[in-house]
Amino acid sequence: MINKVFTSINYMTLDYFFSDPNDVPEDALWHAYGWQHFLWLIAMGLIMFFSCRAFRKLDSEKQSKVLKRFAIFILIQEIVKDLLFWYSGTFGLEHLPLHFCGISIFFSLWYAFRPNDLNAAYVYGMSMPGAFCALIFPNWTNFPLIHFSSINSFTIHGELILFALLALTSGRLVPNIKKIPQMFGVIVAMAIPIYFLNKLWGTNFMFISDPSPGSPLMPLYDLFGDGYVIAAAVLVIIVWLLLFLPWRKRTPKAS
Repeated sequence: MINKVFTSINYMTLDYFFSDPNDVPEDALWHAYGWQHFLWLIAMGLIMFFSCRAFRKLDSEKQSKVLKRFAIFILIQEIVKDLLFWYSGTFGLEHLPLHFCGISIFFSLWYAFRPNDLNAAYVYGMSMPGAFCALIFPNWTNFPLIHFSSINSFTIHGELILFALLALTSGRLVPNIKKIPQMFGVIVAMAIPIYFLNKLWGTNFMFISDPSPGSPLMPLYDLFGDGYVIAAAVLVIIVWLLLFLPWRKRTPKAS
């Protein structure tokens, strides 16, 4: 175990920062639930805790400005990520922001500038748990830890969670359980064209064709095969009910 740690530390250099994953030695890769993974999670958890505490001390106007600037920052980071993939010669259509977390960037931006019950429900019900699952079940372990894609994947998912937590813990965002059907309809409306784009481009946006390896969706795929999407939708609705029910009698602070 100690030898593996020192081997990993030796590979924590900028030598593979722009490398194609196929050109990276296996020893330079990191693994889910290894010490690097837990270190990232602990660091982000501490940042989120202290950020939320500081955010609650701001007045409403300053909170609004912070959320707007934060949402713009997340969008810029996504654009920079794609530019870095292009620069490194490894850009592909699969890097477009058409996965759930990529779409969440735009819902966060929408909420920051024009908050309403629908985008608030999405930020709380999809952005936050989706990004949380991505961090717990990461699918970017084919990149070295010190690689722009790994750093981006950790940070941007953490930022989506933090954005939701800032709005939630300050009382600005109060999830409305009545918006679940509308949110589900929006997701279905997005999934239909994305399904055909997946067929056309050979991509797997929104994990419509296959679940993310190592995620909780894998057992559903093993049980239901191609019909796992329907089973996953039922599971998501159950999770939504558990997430939204505790908030059904609360009202948000004035924006």
